[in-house]
Amino acid sequence: MESTKIQELLLNLLPVWNYQIAKPFKQLLDEGVSLEMYYCIQTLRWGGGTMTMSELAHYTRMPKQQMTKMVNRLVEQEFVERVYDPQNRRIIKIRLTDRALEYINHFLENEASFHGFLSQLNQEDKDKFQQALEMLFEVFVKVPIDFDAAKSDGDFKGE
Repeated sequence: MESTKIQELLLNLLPVWNYQIAKPFKQLLDEGVSLEMYYCIQTLRWGGGTMTMSELAHYTRMPKQQMTKMVNRLVEQEFVERVYDPQNRRIIKIRLTDRALEYINHFLENEASFHGFLSQLNQEDKDKFQQALEMLFEVFVKVPIDFDAAKSDGDFKGE
């Protein structure tokens, strides 16, 4: 498929995805928990539960200064804790807490998270949607994050 066609499909999908998936999900987040905080929790979960601040900033494409503020908020909410590396005390890692894992599981166990959208689909469309999501995830995890390119493209807020 031509890149232009893929780009057109992505541009067509973004508003629908926002209204059907992203906006309803944002409404389910606990008060004081932003979508970006949720993304950080998920990123840590995918990364095994522990990362350095630099690694987390890299994977979330967030400048370190902004990541420091984000981690402070996550610590305040008791979703993460800072732990020192026993081999090198200068290295501080960010580790998910049980509270964060319970928070994520709340969405996984709660069918109401996307009930409004999913209830409108028949079983055949649900199956197709699941297959499409699995394929998208498979493709996305193969694409490396080019931290330097994102920074030079101005994707970072505050820089």
